[in-house]
Formats: sequence, C-alpha cells, structure tokens
Amino acid sequence: MKSDQQKKPVTVVVIPDKYQAYEISHFCVSPKYVEFLDRLMIPNGLIKDRIEKVASEIIEHFESIKAQHITMMCVLKGGFKFFADLIDAMERTIRARGTPIPISTDFVRVRSYVDILIVEDIIDTGKTMTALHKYLNTLQARSVTDVSLLLKRTPLSCGYRPYFAGFEIPDDFVVGYALDYNDYFRDLHHICVINNAGMEYFAVPDDKNRLADDPKSSD
Repeated sequence: MKSDQQKKPVTVVVIPDKYQAYEISHFCVSPKYVEFLDRLMIPNGLIKDRIEKVASEIIEHFESIKAQHITMMCVLKGGFKFFADLIDAMERTIRARGTPIPISTDFVRVRSYVDILIVEDIIDTGKTMTALHKYLNTLQARSVTDVSLLLKRTPLSCGYRPYFAGFEIPDDFVVGYALDYNDYFRDLHHICVINNAGMEYFAVPDDKNRLADDPKSSD
C-alpha cells in the first residue's frame, strides 16, 4: 500500500495566534450560545468556500494518480458535518470537470487496491491519525490520503500533518460546525472559541470537579 501523507507539504489557510476575531453580534448565532462564546473564529460562509477549494484540490490529486474509485472514511462523529459537505463539494467538482470517479463511504469493508481518503474534522495531537495510518498500512489499499478541516497548532502535537487541510488554527478550544463540547454546540453554524463560562456551564460532573481544581484547564 502506498501512503500519500508525506508526498507534499500541506496547503492551508493559516489563522495566526493574534488574529482579528469576527464580532459575534454580526452573525446569526443561537441566543442559547452567545454568552458562552469568547469569539467567532471562522464564519460558516468561509468554511463552505474553503471546502469547495479543498474538494477541487482533492479531485485533481486523484485524477493525477489515475484513481478509479475513492473510498472515504470519516473519523469519529464530530467529523460528520465536514464529511457530508466535502462529499457534496467533491461531487460538484466531479460533475463540473467531467471526471468519472465514483465515491463510496462503505469503509467498514475496505477492499484491496482502492484509493482511500480519510476525513477528519480537527487534528490536535495527531496521535489518532498516526494510529489510523498504521492500521491502514496492514491493508492492501492502492493509496491512502487524508484531509482535515482544522489543523491545530499545539505543543502537544506529534508533528503529524495531513495531505489536505482547510485551516491551521491557534491552540484554542473550538466548537461549532459539528465540533462539540459534551455534545453541545454541534448545531452552531460557525467555528467559535468557547469561553470559561461555557466550559463550566456545559461541563459534566467530572469536568466540573476538574475545572474547580484547575480553572485554566481546557483539555
């Protein structure tokens, strides 16, 4: 099996540490969440536009390696929104380019000699993706490529970088666009940074005890 993960440097929109946040009041945000958000990092429209571009780059890549079929794998439930929107964007690109590459999501029974695209919502430490690639190396896939909507800059990173990525972001606790905190905020359309009040209010009992011991903790 050939892994494409190290074949080229990732191209990504970098959001610097001292970025200019968007004013939350300028966007449609559910009133139940407003007081629990520190700032709005990436508006939904920007997310969607970036996904369209990444989808185009992905199709160009699979065209270049003469892929006959793309098997897409979604990592964890938080990635379902990005996964679904990426598939839609890839299918639009395929129709526009006239590229006869079928896409499937039946990853439970990965067949030999197929081209796999791993889809992740956010890469933090990189350990999950490293382990997944290690597992896929035991299969007889034709190629393995990966894409993540977000790539976090964190001192905890093992150095893993995906083949495709949407945004590289600061080491903040982000929610929205199906990214959650204890199953809350998944329905938030934009990617935002949760504040300390939100982390405390939506914490489960174990989290509340930990926050009481270390109010600065966000892991």
